[in-house]
Amino acid sequence: MKNSTEESILEAAADILEREGPEGLTTRAVCAAAKVTAPTLYHHFGDKAGLLNALLSRGIADFMSRKRLHLTTDDPLADLRRGWDGWIEFAVARPKLFELMVEQSIKQPELAQEAQANMRREVSRLHAQKRLKRGLDADAAVLAIQAAANGVIALIRGGASTQQIKSTSSLLFEAVLGRVLAN
Repeated sequence: MKNSTEESILEAAADILEREGPEGLTTRAVCAAAKVTAPTLYHHFGDKAGLLNALLSRGIADFMSRKRLHLTTDDPLADLRRGWDGWIEFAVARPKLFELMVEQSIKQPELAQEAQANMRREVSRLHAQKRLKRGLDADAAVLAIQAAANGVIALIRGGASTQQIKSTSSLLFEAVLGRVLAN
């Protein structure tokens, strides 16, 4: 019963977050949506901060489990592209949660460590296959991709439309690849 109650509360909180943003995520609204009393919410999560932490942890776990579903192939470029497309898809589907995840990972960089390690691994594989431009090391390529990702994050945080985010993210990714990949 505990897990289903916690799950109901988290589902209600996630729905409110996406509809109304962080400012709409009040314990009163979550209790009403989950059909639980305030003491029940407090029992499971302690307070609003505890609820928010659980929601963020759940979001990060969901994001990473989606990334882990994709097996590594013989083509690191295809794997890198799939990883890029996957985070864009997640960010567009759950923009408010994604924004909170970004904010939290700025405060706690270890939260983004696995995702960054995945990207670094694919770039290192490209480097090992001599698919990066001559003289360009994997670290420089990783920084360029991270900079492009930060540009997309700025679009998301700035309220760009889904179409703008998708088309611009694709443009940025292709532009970076054009500069880092050997011909």
